[in-house]
Amino acid sequence: MRRNYEALFGAYYERYFDFKSEKMSDAEAIACTADAYYGVQSRGEMEKAVVYIAEGKIHLTHSKIFIKAKERIVGALNSLDLNKLQIETTSDEYKDILERRDMVLDEIDNIPVDYSPYSRWKYHEMGKEVNNYFGLIYNELKDKSKIIEKVLDRFERECTNTLSENIVVKTALLELLIRYNVKVDEEELVKLRSELEQFEIGYVGQQLSEFEKLDLSFRIKDLMSKL
Repeated sequence: MRRNYEALFGAYYERYFDFKSEKMSDAEAIACTADAYYGVQSRGEMEKAVVYIAEGKIHLTHSKIFIKAKERIVGALNSLDLNKLQIETTSDEYKDILERRDMVLDEIDNIPVDYSPYSRWKYHEMGKEVNNYFGLIYNELKDKSKIIEKVLDRFERECTNTLSENIVVKTALLELLIRYNVKVDEEELVKLRSELEQFEIGYVGQQLSEFEKLDLSFRIKDLMSKL
């Protein structure tokens, strides 16, 4: 039993990082992993415990947790049948599971709650991802005028996923173009500026917190004054 127990934890984390390697956001990668292991928790109490503990531990590394995911994980871990769990595991496994479960339950309340149901890059994560990619290609790209095209190609999926991702990508991109004084195609620059000018912060709904909305509004206003 011990081998299966450890292997299930390892397989769950491996599947998550496989999704991350496909350039998914933290939220999308864990959502896809949870879907992939949807039926596993019904095989036994050990499997149920491991799957929800693993999912919970991954969420502890994220900046936010979707409210429904939190409720589902907490509910599942609190409803474990400990008598069945003892039968299915060794005494060491049983003790280890309870320690891991308690750690997840203790720490999960420290993660800010996300009320938007969209699996997406979170505000600061998205900006960081754009900055990282921009830095990666800036020195490699001989024709800097194509940098807008390259960045938007890389984040095409995110820009069509949610409005918050779309606007944060383009805000971060414009900030970097100004910071590095990059000479780009004027038509592309006008298109980006026009999109930000027409953007209404209320359209993002619960995809951003009130603080994030305020911060994004200030960033866009600052950009408009510089362009």
